[in-house]
Amino acid sequence: MSMTIQQRTKEKRIKAFRHAGVTEPIFLGEGAWHDAWKVSKDGRELVLRIPKEVAYGKPVTFDHDALMAEYAATKLYYQSVNRAVQGAAPNFYEFYVSAEFTYTLESFGGAPLSLHTMTKEQASQVGAQVGEIYRKTDQIQHDVEGLGYLIWTDEKKLHGSLNGNLHTFIREESAEHLADYKTLCAMYPEFKDGVVEQMLDAATELRNNQVSVPSLVNQDASPENILLHGNRVCLIDPYPIVYAPRGMAGNFMNLYETFFVALSQTERYKRHRFDLCEAQLKGIAEGFLAGYSDGDQSIIREVRGEQLLQLLETAYLHHQLLLQEELTRGDMIRYGSKEAITTRLFVLCDALKQFAASRLIEI
Repeated sequence: MSMTIQQRTKEKRIKAFRHAGVTEPIFLGEGAWHDAWKVSKDGRELVLRIPKEVAYGKPVTFDHDALMAEYAATKLYYQSVNRAVQGAAPNFYEFYVSAEFTYTLESFGGAPLSLHTMTKEQASQVGAQVGEIYRKTDQIQHDVEGLGYLIWTDEKKLHGSLNGNLHTFIREESAEHLADYKTLCAMYPEFKDGVVEQMLDAATELRNNQVSVPSLVNQDASPENILLHGNRVCLIDPYPIVYAPRGMAGNFMNLYETFFVALSQTERYKRHRFDLCEAQLKGIAEGFLAGYSDGDQSIIREVRGEQLLQLLETAYLHHQLLLQEELTRGDMIRYGSKEAITTRLFVLCDALKQFAASRLIEI
């Protein structure tokens, strides 16, 4: 008789605890992909995470190379962050990957942000710390070959999934952004706007003229991945990629100023009630930009330009979802029904126009 998912999960958990040599497990909660426990080992407080059997509505099949890439990238990112700002990421991290059981073990980073009870000023202070961590981590040299999302092979170990020159890649990406805007305008006349067009031209020109060194940056900066140890920020559970640093700073701004609130009613984000703490999210964004730019107006311009492009791509993604004959369960969890996606597409259209108009003097 085959085991149920619950039985299999429990068996893997027992094996992982035993293999890791930990005691006193206390369930901390579940993320999209992992369940987490606070555990003890050698007198230290640690967090043990085990991949879930089902994520975004479908069974997760074991993929050795994908897990190795994810965990080796996390380890490298934590090391880079701690070289930039000591203690800003877990200083202990190890992992074990096998078809039988898989887990990660890391230092306990602190308490989750209580967004809803924070003042805007407290939120801004958290954001400023995150911005400083990002800025300083951008300067840390990494030895990862290639660009983009990180992959693992036994032969090459951890490396970027794309080859080539960052400058060429950015120019090609800029052309895609402008083409995506043209598509949106053709499909939905509401998107056509002279100021948006002007700002997109300015933003792409600005990034095309930059010659930046690819950095190891974090694409997943949701509030659940920012912990507080006293008043000190600790970043966990990153999604590291090798990319132009300003791009991920723009991604952070788009998430906190637009994305999280726009998607607050989806199954993925509903429990966070982001629509009720818009002021705190915006406070984190304001603090982040101040901490990241360190007062340099040219950096602010670059980050705002990237934010505009991220906002455009959020809208374009919604258009792509509407083209699908049927949404997957994962898409429904992340973005909602086609009706909700259509409604949100026009909310994002308005946000794009407002953002472009408000940044006219900055870019």
